[in-house]
Amino acid sequence: MKTIVVGITAGLSLLVAGAVPRCRAANTGVPLPLTAEVISVLKSNYVDRDKLNEKSLNEATVTGILEAVGRGVVIVEAEAPSTNATPAAAEEPKPIQPLARAEVIGPDIGYIRLADVTEEAPAALDVELKKLVDAKVTGFVLDLRYAGGTNFAAAAAIASRFLNDGQELFTLKSSGKTPQVFHAGADVKPVSLAGTDLSSAPLMLLVNAETHGSAEVLAGALRAADRGIVIGSKTAGSAAGWQEAKLSDGRTLRIATAKIVLPPPQDATHPIDLFPDGLTPDVAVKIDPKMERDVVLTIQTNETLTASLQPRVKKKDLTEAELVKVFHGQSIDNEPPVRASSTNTDSSVTDKEREEEEEIQNVRDVVLQRAVDILKGIRVLLTWQ
Repeated sequence: MKTIVVGITAGLSLLVAGAVPRCRAANTGVPLPLTAEVISVLKSNYVDRDKLNEKSLNEATVTGILEAVGRGVVIVEAEAPSTNATPAAAEEPKPIQPLARAEVIGPDIGYIRLADVTEEAPAALDVELKKLVDAKVTGFVLDLRYAGGTNFAAAAAIASRFLNDGQELFTLKSSGKTPQVFHAGADVKPVSLAGTDLSSAPLMLLVNAETHGSAEVLAGALRAADRGIVIGSKTAGSAAGWQEAKLSDGRTLRIATAKIVLPPPQDATHPIDLFPDGLTPDVAVKIDPKMERDVVLTIQTNETLTASLQPRVKKKDLTEAELVKVFHGQSIDNEPPVRASSTNTDSSVTDKEREEEEEIQNVRDVVLQRAVDILKGIRVLLTWQ
């Protein structure tokens, strides 16, 4: 992130003063006078003129500007000075493997989860794509939940694996710079996938509120090209670039300086901004955020996804009396619990007792399950054609 340290310049003074000449009054359609003129009239006529000091006016003006701009600008409070005389040594960041998991979900669905869309991600993806193609998979799940990155060229390269050459993917618009348009291209496709057409295989894109950066761009580009079905929850809506300016009071002004724009969909004329609202999924799936983080990031490596998507039965723990019987070699499999009752002495097990005896654990990753269900449905439809 580029940091620019500046004082209160004339331009920043203009920001604080809030000169917005083209602002319009609500519901009138009449242009408002310059902010300075409004302030001058208020100072001369407002009944509580003592409240209109320079400090309060500046704060109110800046607050209004921040609210109007929204997520594109924020003032960050200065950090409190540390009382620790010996600063702690900063730990070196651990390298992140761009590809977190890849396997076949039985019998013929290829699953790939990207941790981050980095420069190394396309090559790592190609290795797994070749394995999945050789395994004759009929559909793909690209899991972008919790994925990020800042490499938009890598996002374009990955999208190119699933698209025809020449398709417009997205545009990077930056303040004061010429827009940069990214296209799908054959020059970024690997030799290992030569002769393999992935542009028509069903593709599911899993996203959530923490899908951001170049991972969010990848999902948006494939969705804009009508190439994949987006499943999960709305993405982060992150800006593509930020700039920081140090203010005279020690705080920092963070300004969004770049954003990603997607091509307009068919029969539409206006492009789609990923910033600030994010990408809305085609199939919204509600899942507890804590559970989703657990099932996505901490799934056991010795458990296949095929097994994890199967409902399991959790048997009731044995009682102390049952453990004693087991110790003496006595069978307890067919012995239902006997419960005393003032009106019924029948020892048969009721439905409620059976529910207490065994509890069915539903699939925890309902987002992945929904994607698998859709792919299975597509496969059935294709067999009917």
